Amino acid sequence: MKRHSVPRRGMALLAVLWVVAAMGLAVTGIVQMVRNEIKAAGMQRQILLASTKADAFILLALQNMQTSPSEPGRNPQELMVKFEDEDSTVSVLPLNGLIDINSAPVKLLAEMYRYAAALSQHEAQILAQSTQQTRQAKNANGVQQNFDATEDLLQVPGMTYNLYASLAEFVTADLRNGTGRVNVLAAPQGVIQILTGGNMARAATLTAQRNADAKALDTSFIDPELVDMASSSTLRLQTQVALPSDGFLQKSWLVYWAVDPRSGLPWRVIGKQQTVSRATLSGG
Repeated sequence: MKRHSVPRRGMALLAVLWVVAAMGLAVTGIVQMVRNEIKAAGMQRQILLASTKADAFILLALQNMQTSPSEPGRNPQELMVKFEDEDSTVSVLPLNGLIDINSAPVKLLAEMYRYAAALSQHEAQILAQSTQQTRQAKNANGVQQNFDATEDLLQVPGMTYNLYASLAEFVTADLRNGTGRVNVLAAPQGVIQILTGGNMARAATLTAQRNADAKALDTSFIDPELVDMASSSTLRLQTQVALPSDGFLQKSWLVYWAVDPRSGLPWRVIGKQQTVSRATLSGG
């Protein structure tokens, strides 16, 4: 019996060592998990504070627009506002400066696919027709579906994510009562480039002319069927707030400039969206 006791004690000691090692690993894992949770909670708090601040900036911009003598939905604007001693720029874009995927004619869609997505004329025409067919499809109740969001373009046969990514910044699905044409007075330069047949230099010149004096704008080389100078009641207000841990939060409000019967305000908030861009947090 005695000669068996030493090996048994050795096995027991080895088992204890294994248990201690396992507990050490478990404790290390728990500590790392707690650290990550604390870090995540801190980031969520930063995002919440930044989102609240962005809302304040946009509300101040809306108040400035309310008292401004200029028409809010005709030209893009860059409004400087201050909240809690911090300055911010709020961009205001009338949505008819973008291409409305729910009402744009096939001709405009084909131009967009050709010059923004670099498709051939034949490929662009086919995809434009496919887009029209997709938005005109009817649901089970016989109602035309249209696109609820720009991402719905991915439902169009022949559309790929790379194609969509190349034109996403030029389109909208949120325009109310759209004519299908583009307000050149509000269009970003990329949209103007599509309207000018992909001519980058001409688009830059036209953008500069518009910014200097909109009354002197020469649109004679743009197809008049694709242009509409009317103002838009649907606006996108957007701002950015820096995050303490590096990166920023971008907040957008979609606003319909008409009296809200519930609040009495001269605008109605249709929707809000935010994205966060930040450096990857390292572990430790």
